[in-house]
Amino acid sequence: MKDRVFSRKEWAFLITISLSLGIRQMAMTMVMPFISTYSKTLMYNSATLAGVALGIFGLMQAIFQIPFGILSDKIGNKRVMLIGLMQVIIGLIIAFRAKSIYMLIVARALQGSGAIIATGYSWVTGSVSDEKRPKALSLLGMIIGFAASASFALGPLTRKFLSVRQMFLISAILIFLVWSVILIFLKNPPAIKNEETLEEKIDTRHVIKELLSNRVFVTLNIAGFFNNYILVSVFYIVPIYLEKITGINGMWKVFMPAVIIAIICMRRSIKFVERGHGLKLILIAFIISAIGLVFYFNNKSFYFILIGTIFFMIAYISLCTLIPSVANEIAKDGSRGTANGIINSFQFIGSFVGSVITGALWENHESMVLVVVITISIVGLLLVRASEK
Repeated sequence: MKDRVFSRKEWAFLITISLSLGIRQMAMTMVMPFISTYSKTLMYNSATLAGVALGIFGLMQAIFQIPFGILSDKIGNKRVMLIGLMQVIIGLIIAFRAKSIYMLIVARALQGSGAIIATGYSWVTGSVSDEKRPKALSLLGMIIGFAASASFALGPLTRKFLSVRQMFLISAILIFLVWSVILIFLKNPPAIKNEETLEEKIDTRHVIKELLSNRVFVTLNIAGFFNNYILVSVFYIVPIYLEKITGINGMWKVFMPAVIIAIICMRRSIKFVERGHGLKLILIAFIISAIGLVFYFNNKSFYFILIGTIFFMIAYISLCTLIPSVANEIAKDGSRGTANGIINSFQFIGSFVGSVITGALWENHESMVLVVVITISIVGLLLVRASEK
């Protein structure tokens, strides 16, 4: 049992990495509801360019996750984390200084290109023993999931006191503080000290081919795609429902309780992950997601939306934790950056595709949005079920 207890140094490391990725995620998500309105204050704005400014972040995340993951295997996680976070900081400062919609698009693209989530997961998995890995990844997943969800509630509250430009600047300052802590206090794990030797041994093409030939790994990628597709769909439709019930500033009444309950449930499920039941829990998570989505059909009831969001958040945060945990059991030590890069790339592609399709369906076939995401949940559980055999 002692083998699964973190030391003080490990706790400090895990909290620092988790907070750095969590703060980054919160900074990116908090401003998302206001991009379209903020764009109207900039020169050369149009509805199309505002949409590009909103969506380009996710697209760049999808493009750069794999290259950053591969790079972390070659030059070390710390260097890649520092490079990626600095790109985000510069992107936030450019957004703060933006006078035209084109500057905002460049800023959002730069923020998205700092794709270091996969690197963070790789750094964590390479810094703890196999026995501690599920708990470490659970902590990381919970903090990132909490930050993404809580920011959707905190954004409208923060907007009451700060302008969107000021939110960009404050986010840049917070991330710079985290960047400084990583630079000064964190070190790469011993396993990655001999980076030159590691670089010579890594055959990236072979690693990718080997990973994509693994049936479970491919299933995990599809599961991550589905999870993020459902996430952006929920974040698209639930605010529309709640605007008529609680108002924009009252959304926290749904999202905060849902996130807290989801984290409690995730903590209780860690022991099952440690026993090797990760795939079974992923299957259960998709079932819970589908159940929660059904509640949204009664979109005029605060309590139905609350219950549906609680079920969804339990599923979403669980999948955020379980998918990388199982994936890192498949990946070898020298290829975890690449593996996590592929996983995270599929997730962000899911976010991009989900936002586009959900928006298109909502405009012309509103009732189909829930049918599609429920179907995706069912397909997800069927795929996971098939991969267990």
